[in-house]
Amino acid sequence: MGAKRVTPEEIVEMHRLYKKLGNYAAVGKEIGRSGSTVSRYVQMRNIPKNIRVIVEEKLKGENTNGK
Repeated sequence: MGAKRVTPEEIVEMHRLYKKLGNYAAVGKEIGRSGSTVSRYVQMRNIPKNIRVIVEEKLKGENTNGK
């Protein structure tokens, strides 16, 4: 069985932790994903458009709430 899918909430958490830790491998270790997976989602590479839109909206909401 493969790895479970990455949720939009998890992607937002990757962004938050990357801002704090500044290292893909450290974020991956913190959340149980590989550094390359974290890199892909923080850089938003090859992410389906529907997921990208959801994540961008959530990130905007965090930034306007001062988090």
